[in-house]
Amino acid sequence: MNCGEKIARLRKQNNMTQAELGEALSVTYQAVSKWERSESLPDFDTISRISKLFQVPISYFEEGGEEQVASDMTATTADSATSTATPIADIIGMCVHCGKVVREGEEETKEPKLICKACAELARQEAERRILAEKRQQELEKQRKQDRDNFAKSKFRKRRNIALIIAAIPAIIVFLMFLIVSLTDAEMIQDKELQTAGIGCAVVFGIVAFTFTSQMIWGGVVRSVCTGGGKILGMPGVIFSLSPDGIIFLIVVKILQFFIVVFVFVASILFCIFLAMFISPFTFIPSLLWRNREIRKATAVDLEEF
Repeated sequence: MNCGEKIARLRKQNNMTQAELGEALSVTYQAVSKWERSESLPDFDTISRISKLFQVPISYFEEGGEEQVASDMTATTADSATSTATPIADIIGMCVHCGKVVREGEEETKEPKLICKACAELARQEAERRILAEKRQQELEKQRKQDRDNFAKSKFRKRRNIALIIAAIPAIIVFLMFLIVSLTDAEMIQDKELQTAGIGCAVVFGIVAFTFTSQMIWGGVVRSVCTGGGKILGMPGVIFSLSPDGIIFLIVVKILQFFIVVFVFVASILFCIFLAMFISPFTFIPSLLWRNREIRKATAVDLEEF
């Protein structure tokens, strides 16, 4: 039985309403109602007045205190109640958490609130559990982030390897084409130097095909150079006279401008492709090292933005 239930029991045993009890204690009946519903606790002075009003010891309101008092409260005289009461001098108040009467030496803190040692210990244990739970949650989040980052690294690593495998296909085809020509051409068969040069060309063009294709797939300098061509040039306007000869002149000039634009467009594309193929063997190692460094630094955010 808690403190509120004990107040309600004493009030009913003495045939008092909440309003009458509140008037006797100089409080509102709403305060008495909150005590009895355990929504709040009376302070120590109020507990002292209640104990005097109903002639019960203050210890009656602590847990198990009702066992120390006789069931027939109304038959107990003031002298007997005083003799069985716990000396008020030893009591310093009631714990704001559990409502238990606190004696000297049982308090954890007095200011700003009176808290008993038992409640303080429970609070410390709860704080330790909360800190431990937060630490475990942080470790779990850290592990999840690490798992996502490792997954992102594996995805980027897989894409790099796929690019190398795909690049090996045209490299093998080009190498075999040059190798077959050098080994089947009659003139090369008779001339060992030409045959050696043909095999060397097969190796060189195979390397170029491999490095060019791989860098075009995973990006870098080669892709930037290769996509730099294909620009459409703007041609100046043509001044002509509004006559048959002027119209013919306009048509001829426009046709010439069209072929010039097409020529420049195709030439720029071919030039950029050949330039990218030329530099690809020299940029392959730095590009591969850069790619590997990016893979080691990759996170789950990079995978989402890829």
